[in-house]
Amino acid sequence: MVLRKAKFLLDENIPIKLEQLFTSLELSCVSIRDVKWFGIKNRKLSERVKKSSYILITRDKDFTFLWNKYEVQVIYLAIDPPLLSSFLQPLQNLLLNWHYNLDKPFLIILTKDTIRLRQ
Repeated sequence: MVLRKAKFLLDENIPIKLEQLFTSLELSCVSIRDVKWFGIKNRKLSERVKKSSYILITRDKDFTFLWNKYEVQVIYLAIDPPLLSSFLQPLQNLLLNWHYNLDKPFLIILTKDTIRLRQ
């Protein structure tokens, strides 16, 4: 799987139990809690995400604009309700069928039924 080299970061607004999906797929994933980045502003978070080469998974709509400005990789979960059960299947499908370039900044907007890529 091409994602073996990727590192994912779960934003504060993502259920922490989603880490279990990444573990089951043998992918690297940490949360904001794990790296102790609670409460930092989006600009600073973007800088840290880029420096640490994370793919940020978030529900913060600001990142649908900021990804390009700060040249970061973002998966925006546009899924309601914001429950673990709502995120699991769409995110698993995305990860198992990954064909996106990990060498460039991108925004993936994930809904229950669609995947949109901006690069």
